[in-house]
Amino acid sequence: MGDESAMTSRERIIMSLKHKEPDRVPVDFDGMRSTGIHARAYSELKRYLDLKDKSVRIYDLGQQLGEVDEETRQIFNVDVVALKGLYTNFGCRLDRWKKFPMFPDGEYYVPEDFNPQKDEEGNWIVKDSEGRIIAKMPKDGYYFDGIYYPLEDAQSKEDIDKYFASLKTISDEEIDYLVKSAKYFRENTDYAIMGNFGGNFFEAGHGLFGYQKFMELLAFERPLIEYFLNKLEEFYLNNLEIYLDKVGDYIDIIQFGDDYGSQNGPQISLKMFRDIFKPHLKSLCEYTKRKKKHIFTFLHSCGSISALLPDIIDAGIDIINPVQTTAANMDPEFLKREFGDAITFWGGGADTQKILPFASKEEVIDDVKRRIEIFAPGGGFVFTAIHNIQFGVPAENVVTMFEAVKEFGKY
Repeated sequence: MGDESAMTSRERIIMSLKHKEPDRVPVDFDGMRSTGIHARAYSELKRYLDLKDKSVRIYDLGQQLGEVDEETRQIFNVDVVALKGLYTNFGCRLDRWKKFPMFPDGEYYVPEDFNPQKDEEGNWIVKDSEGRIIAKMPKDGYYFDGIYYPLEDAQSKEDIDKYFASLKTISDEEIDYLVKSAKYFRENTDYAIMGNFGGNFFEAGHGLFGYQKFMELLAFERPLIEYFLNKLEEFYLNNLEIYLDKVGDYIDIIQFGDDYGSQNGPQISLKMFRDIFKPHLKSLCEYTKRKKKHIFTFLHSCGSISALLPDIIDAGIDIINPVQTTAANMDPEFLKREFGDAITFWGGGADTQKILPFASKEEVIDDVKRRIEIFAPGGGFVFTAIHNIQFGVPAENVVTMFEAVKEFGKY
């Protein structure tokens, strides 16, 4: 939306998703939780840009992500906006805010019902309604780590049934919030709208059972895990039906998420992915396409996942993110050559592990230019950095990255 181009942002995004070349490379910044920026980094960026409002709303309390505002979107020619739900981490609401000294620098706001406490060692801790500590941010840390796993002691299908019985389908209140937001974006902006749905399977297992327990159960108690995943799919499909009925006509993209990769390869075998997880992912994709044919399906999965990409594509995913080219077997040229006609690369635009934090301005420009030259031809590319911009990345390098896209991202 930030320039006088004849194309609207929505048109630009959709043309690229159809593997055609728009007027310029589309840009995302905070269209979903893995394309944004840490609150402290955003605070520095806003001060560097000398924006009118230098305060930061922290909408993802775990990752401590700052909510990118309209002024920033305009400056960086951003083309997509996130349709966020009413609730964020720890059951906190995103429609009520309060000023809070989350970090020593800058001005920060958090959801009104977010009330972390300091323990004796100076760590931030979060307790649930029963007084359990469920998350912790170490003293001088940057993120809240979840430390409570509701299913860590689960041993039977009955234990899993009990957990799912405690869950509620998406509420009328949340739907009203989503519809109001979606209508606003559709009627008052020309952004492409990404519905931040979620729908994690593999990652949900880690979060509910704990990483080690879930991986052990996958290996040794497969029937129990398959039962869990079937229940999870049923829960997601119930929510997805309501979600698509109410906001499906407003959104252009729906985001699903999981983290199947590590730095060196997939966390599970290809056979395990095909046998256990792919059918559930495919179910969400097929249901979405049946209900709303115009919606593009988006999967977030970090790490080295090139071995899984043929099956991810076959499951019905249109878009892959974050395109972690710094992981094994994720070379940009290889990815574009092998999969560029079948899937859109939403990410891979700048190296967030080595270049953005540590490189010179010239090296940032060269990195962005090279990646655009590889990923942009023929469309099927939306520019964003490889995952969130972290605290410690110089604000000048963030600005340089987006300026380089403006310079080299023309077709």
